[in-house]
Amino acid sequence: MPPLDQFIMFGDSLTQGSYDQSRGFALAAELQAAYIRRMDIINRGFSGYNTDHGMTCIENVIPEPSQANVSFLTIWFGANDCSKDPHWNQWVPIDRFKSNLISIINHSLVKAQSPHIILFTNPPVEETVLLDINKKNGSADEIRRAKDAKEYAEKTKEVGKEYNLPVLDVWTAFMNATGWDGHGALPGSEEAGKNETLADLLHDEGLHLSPRGYKIVFDELLKLMQQNWPDQKPYRMPFVHKVSWEKNMGDSFWDTTG
Repeated sequence: MPPLDQFIMFGDSLTQGSYDQSRGFALAAELQAAYIRRMDIINRGFSGYNTDHGMTCIENVIPEPSQANVSFLTIWFGANDCSKDPHWNQWVPIDRFKSNLISIINHSLVKAQSPHIILFTNPPVEETVLLDINKKNGSADEIRRAKDAKEYAEKTKEVGKEYNLPVLDVWTAFMNATGWDGHGALPGSEEAGKNETLADLLHDEGLHLSPRGYKIVFDELLKLMQQNWPDQKPYRMPFVHKVSWEKNMGDSFWDTTG
């Protein structure tokens, strides 16, 4: 049996943590269940990384075509790029953030593989939670800001539009969940006060995703996959390898969505 095609998830801690089921639903774990015996989900998330860091490790992320075939590549950065806290030195100016995304898309190994690419926007943040953590720790460090998260999410969408790539807009999906209509104070901002819905979609430190947040991302990914690649639908692709009794059952037997 030949190796299964790869579905590589490349990004920061939002990707790295997407296999962790210790708190409940996990994006990458469910995605592997959706493509079991169809594609291998490869988690290449790097906690704390920004797009500058991503540029330094991409050659260790994307295999040569002689090693494996990459069918899908998700790129999920921005949460650290938009952080202006000098203590962590993660901030990447927004124009360089955009050029880094473009460089990743155009990297020679990505070009050689020619995968289906999906860009993910960074999610919003909950400033009130971040400020409370600083207060408890006696820290005066600058926190991530809701307006910056919005700007970097918009920049990711800009790249998607320019390169005709589908974008999973995590930021907007979370904003829609809060009921925000685009007017007034931005949910997640200090000005707006704590938004309980948004806080529930994020981990208890106001930055990473909770199981409910990951579930929203997963559901949006299912929609995107079905819209753009109907022959690659999660749960519905035939298994790559079947023995005779499995073949006799027919593909519909293995369609776990019924």
